Amino acid sequence: MASHALLSPSSSHRWLVCTPAPRLEATLPEPKRNPSAFDFSGEGTLCHSMSEAKLRFQLDQISADEFNIEMDLCKANSLYSDELEAAADNYVVYVRSQIGSEDQVFIEQKLDLTEYVIEAFGSADCVIISPTSIRVLDLKAGRGVPVFAESNSQLKLYALGAYEKFKDQFPNIKNITWTIVQPRLNSISSESTTIDKLVDWGKNFVAKKAKLAWVGTGQFVAGEHCGWCRAKSICRERAEYNTSLAKLEFRDPPLLSDDELAEVLDKAQGLRSWAGDVEEFVLNRAVETGEVPTGYKLAKSVTHRKVIDVMLASEVLMSKGIPKNEIWEAPKMRSIANLEKLAGKGQIVSWLGDLIQRPEGQPKLVRDSANTAKDDFQ
Repeated sequence: MASHALLSPSSSHRWLVCTPAPRLEATLPEPKRNPSAFDFSGEGTLCHSMSEAKLRFQLDQISADEFNIEMDLCKANSLYSDELEAAADNYVVYVRSQIGSEDQVFIEQKLDLTEYVIEAFGSADCVIISPTSIRVLDLKAGRGVPVFAESNSQLKLYALGAYEKFKDQFPNIKNITWTIVQPRLNSISSESTTIDKLVDWGKNFVAKKAKLAWVGTGQFVAGEHCGWCRAKSICRERAEYNTSLAKLEFRDPPLLSDDELAEVLDKAQGLRSWAGDVEEFVLNRAVETGEVPTGYKLAKSVTHRKVIDVMLASEVLMSKGIPKNEIWEAPKMRSIANLEKLAGKGQIVSWLGDLIQRPEGQPKLVRDSANTAKDDFQ
């Protein structure tokens, strides 16, 4: 089975709403992470690894030697920080506080969701089972956007999977709760329901949507969920959704009704996000394949000259008779343009030589004025 299920619990907030999306996404390449961008996914995985090791050790599921080996590996990771480990500790403290004397605890529990979703599996961070209830706990290591348990389809699917996993072993289970713990935002949220209601949701809503999504049928539906879709930059439904502001005919704001102004405010953020996604997609495609939209060309941003070793450069300039207080404007060295005012034309550049470099500009798309002008006269 593929490492990423077509209908995974983590993407259910998309495919339960926009059922054709998974099959469309499957035709597109997986987006590449910018090497210079921070690896938030890797950081989250590391936080989960530390949390798992700590919980298993405290619950006597692994030995001290096994625990120390796991933690040494985590601390050797370049993404490790004391702050991240503190987040893991806070999560562990909360989980421990939820365990009763008669409870059984399962860490990183594999779950089979195929009763409701074709070829779907998941892994719950922690499942706590008492004689009559189940609790599913999920660690979110992010510190940007808060995530809440209420109506969270990923956690509800984990809850369904946990029930299917343990219903025969614990036949008296009546209620189930799912909780999201986001320690770096001091956020803990929970939602509960009965097993009957959860199973009804699974059979009469999830299963029907999953069948449509599996074959790629149903209606495309745009919304906030689009931000995580692989097709977000080229999806026609999303484009039409975001450009619907044009229906206001670009009238002056004072002429818009209160309802229309509210509509603009509601959609403006999504419109900006969509435009940014389109720009990013087109730029990445141009860099990777050379394919650019008509009337545009690939260029590089303008960069400024930079002194690569300011201490050595300062010594060179002082050896040429320039006072230190004229070289520095605490706490930084003066710009090259200002330094050039202290000597004859071109002298500073000549003295510093290879200590001055111009960083390579970042790729960008710009209007191709030559082609634009030619098109205007056709």
